[in-house]
Amino acid sequence: MATGKAVSGASCVFKLNGVEVGYATGVSAQETIEYAPIDVLGEIDVVGHEPIRRTVSMSASFVRIRLQSLGAKTLWPRGDRDVILDWQPMVGELVDQVSGEVLYTIDGLYPQTQSWQIQKGTVVTVNATFYARRMYNEQA
Repeated sequence: MATGKAVSGASCVFKLNGVEVGYATGVSAQETIEYAPIDVLGEIDVVGHEPIRRTVSMSASFVRIRLQSLGAKTLWPRGDRDVILDWQPMVGELVDQVSGEVLYTIDGLYPQTQSWQIQKGTVVTVNATFYARRMYNEQA
């Protein structure tokens, strides 16, 4: 018998400087920790592994912004090189819509790619990917 609680209607809230600027469903995130082998002269076997980098990425399908584009809601840089260089990172919070609990926090989000899709009888959807600095499991 399962003892865990199901997540219901989860969505991701995007915040910039603490202010909600948009939300998304169909969110997935990945955290990767890279290790370098520690080699010692005269030893054939690796003596250990040293962590050298952590990377976090996130993708969001069906980003819905209330009547505005990603750029208009400050989720995406609009402008030249200086706008991109001065970009302020966002925070993403994956929220269970029934309980209101934050399940994951993704800190330091920077935009990477965006694409859009239109299908007959549907709304315009935007798919976006982001780089991030860190991901926290708030339930741990």
